[in-house]
Amino acid sequence: MNNLKKLSIGVLLASFFLMAHAPWGQHQVYRQMHMLLMCSKNDDGAFEFTKNIANIFDIYLPEAKAKVARARDGERLANLLITNQIPLAMVSNYFLVDLQKEDLSTYKKLLKNSNTIYTFKEMSLISNNDFPDEHVTHIAEALSKASQDNYGI
Repeated sequence: MNNLKKLSIGVLLASFFLMAHAPWGQHQVYRQMHMLLMCSKNDDGAFEFTKNIANIFDIYLPEAKAKVARARDGERLANLLITNQIPLAMVSNYFLVDLQKEDLSTYKKLLKNSNTIYTFKEMSLISNNDFPDEHVTHIAEALSKASQDNYGI
């Protein structure tokens, strides 16, 4: 086999393996089609709570197609919100207190660049500053309706 054929096969195989992860464009489309709710892996109980909220949105706001995503830590969660990569996040009161103690600059950055949409007993649903008011209204109405229907929120 000559060198040109070997190179061509190598490039073809390399491109196949490099495309195994979703291209950026597809990632953007996925984020546009689904309402992603971010929580932190360091936030005890947030993942289960966020999954429950996503299930409530499936009932009361099905067009949102809510999905849960997890950030590795508070800094990553804040950065994803601030850069509008993830518009919504669920954080516990304890997580915010710990973040303030452990990483004051990230805590301040999160406060400056986010808004509280809905407050639960021990959790808060927050959004980035670019999140549309119309969406906030739909989310608040859905959560209020779920609360009236005794979904335990």
